[in-house]
Amino acid sequence: MDFAVLVKAVPSLDDLEYDPVRRTVVRSGAELFLNPFDQRALQVALQLRRPGERVSVVSLGPSPAGGPLRDAVVLGADRVLLISDPRFAGSDTLATSRALLAGLRGVGHDVVLAGAWTTDSETGQVGPEVAALLGVPVFSGARAVERDPTGTGLTVTVDTPSGWATFRTAAPTLLTVGEKITKPGKVSPEDRARISETAVEVLTLDDLGLPADSVGLAGSPTVVRFITEDSPRRRPVLIEGGSPAERVARAVGALRPHLSGPRSESVREAALFRPLAEDREVIVLVTDAAGSIDPSALSVLAEVRRSLPGYWPSAVWVGGPPAPKERVRIAEAGACGAYHIPADPLPCDSRATALAFGTVLARRPGAAAAVFLSDPFGRATAAHLAATRSLGLTGDAVAVREEPGVGLVWSKPSFGGRTIAGISSRTRPSLATVRPGVWAERAAGASVESFDWTVLPPAPTHERFAPVDSGREVVEGTPTPDARDVVVAVGMGVGGADGVAALAPLLHRWDAALGATRRVVDAGWVPRQFQVGLTGRALAPRLAVLLGVGGSANHLVGWKRARAVLAVNRDPSAAVFREVDVGIVGSVEEIVPVLAEAVAPLLGR
Repeated sequence: MDFAVLVKAVPSLDDLEYDPVRRTVVRSGAELFLNPFDQRALQVALQLRRPGERVSVVSLGPSPAGGPLRDAVVLGADRVLLISDPRFAGSDTLATSRALLAGLRGVGHDVVLAGAWTTDSETGQVGPEVAALLGVPVFSGARAVERDPTGTGLTVTVDTPSGWATFRTAAPTLLTVGEKITKPGKVSPEDRARISETAVEVLTLDDLGLPADSVGLAGSPTVVRFITEDSPRRRPVLIEGGSPAERVARAVGALRPHLSGPRSESVREAALFRPLAEDREVIVLVTDAAGSIDPSALSVLAEVRRSLPGYWPSAVWVGGPPAPKERVRIAEAGACGAYHIPADPLPCDSRATALAFGTVLARRPGAAAAVFLSDPFGRATAAHLAATRSLGLTGDAVAVREEPGVGLVWSKPSFGGRTIAGISSRTRPSLATVRPGVWAERAAGASVESFDWTVLPPAPTHERFAPVDSGREVVEGTPTPDARDVVVAVGMGVGGADGVAALAPLLHRWDAALGATRRVVDAGWVPRQFQVGLTGRALAPRLAVLLGVGGSANHLVGWKRARAVLAVNRDPSAAVFREVDVGIVGSVEEIVPVLAEAVAPLLGR
C-alpha cells in the first residue's frame, strides 16, 4: 500500500504586506515553509509506511517552493513532486485540486493524506475536493490512524463537535489530519542544505497533459474581487489602580457603549420579492451528519433574509423526518421553503449528503447559492459538490452581499485573519461554507404554515466504511461557544482545571459559554471543541471576556468579530491588552467575583 501526501509551501504571515493600491497581498520576499498541518500529514504517512511501500509528496506552487519541499526528502519521503508553471497562477481550490489530481496519477496513492487546512488561506477545501475527484471517501480532521496487521484496512478516529468518532475503512481513501494527531518532524537548515535541488522533481502543465483552461485563472470558478486589511479597530482602555470594585466599576462604564443597541434584529417578511423566483433562492443545509438540526445553520437562514434583501432561503434536511418543533424552528429562522431527503442509516457521510443535496440542485439549477457550515462535515459536503459539479466554492465566509453586475460576493478571512477577501463565483449556484457563530440567529416572523416541505428520494448509502465507536468529551447540554452571545475564554492565567471549574457560577450568571486558548486545550483543562483562534473557532459574540489570556495573535484572531472584548490579566504589559476594548489589570481570582455581578445588568441578566 503506497501513500501520497498533499503539501503546500506557505509564507510566514509576519513577512506579508498588504498593498492598498493594488488591493493585493505582497508575497515577494516572504520566506516559505511547509504548512504545519501538511507536515503532520507527512509524518503520519511515514509512520504508517511498511517495508517495500512508498511515500510520495505532491505540491503545487511557485519555483521557490522547491526549497522547503526538500524537507520532505530529509524526513524520508521516497519521491517529491512540485507542480510549477506560470500558467497555474491564480488557481482557486478547484483548479488546484485538478492539478494535484494529475500529479497523483504519477505516484502510488492508495491512501492520500493532507493537512486539515493551510495557514494562509484556511479553506480546508482542497483535500475533500481531491477526494471527490478521485471518487474515494474522505475523513476530515483525523486525530488517530491505525493500520490492520494485513491488507488495506484502516481504523480512523476523527474529531466531532462533541468528541470523537471511530470508523473502519479500506484503501483507497483520503484523510485530512488535525493538529493533535502527531508532532511534525524537525529539519535543520543544515539538513535541508545537504539535499540537492534535483531531489524535487518539477512538473509543468505540459508534463501533466492538462488543458490550460482547466487550471489557473481560466480554470477557476471563483474570482477574487478585493482584498482589504482587517486589522482590529479597537481603542483599548486599560484600567489599573484602585480596589477590585473600583476597577470593575470603571470597566463597566467603559464597556457600556460597546454593548448598547439591540441584541438581535428581526427580519421582515416584506423584504422578500413575490413570487419567490428560483434565481433568488439560497439553499441551506440545516442538518449535521447525525441527521439532527444544527442550530448554527438557522443563523444562516436568518442572515440571508437580513443581508440579501429580495433573496429567499430554503432549508435542506437530510435524515429522518423532522419533528414538528424542528419544522417550527426552521420556519421561524426565516426559511421560505424546505426539502427533506430521507437517509438511513445515520450518521450520513459527506459524500452521501452531497449526493442527496445534489438532488435539490438538480431541481433548482438556477438557484443563486447553496450554503453549508464550515465544520469538517459541511466543508467536505460542499467540496464534493464543488468538485463533481465544477462549482465555485468560497470557504469560511463571514459576510455576503450582492454587487450589481457581479452577483453574490462572499467575504472570508485570509492570512491569519489579517485580511478579508471578497470572492464571487462564475457558476450558479455559488457555493459557500460559513463559520459557525459569526452570524446570530434572528426571528423572521414566519410561521410553519407559510411553506411546504418537498420530500425527495432517499439519500444513497456507501459500503466503503463503517462506524465503530464514538465518545463524548463535551458534557451533554453544555453550550458551545457559537451558541451564546457571551463567551468567557480562559488562558493559562486561570491556573489550572480547578480555576476553570471555579468559573461555573460566572458562566451560569451570564448564560455564557466557555472558550479557551490552544495552550489550555493542550494542557487538558478544557476539551478541544472549545478552542478559539486560528486552529479553533472564530466567533462573533456580543461580549467576549478573556481571563488570564496572554494575547497570542493566533488566539486573538478568533475574536475579531466580537462586538466587545474585555480582558483580565495581572500583567499590565500583556499583549492581550493591545487587542481589546477594555482591559482590567488584576488577578482572575480577585476580579471575577466582582465582575460577575457588575456586568450582568449590561447583559440583561
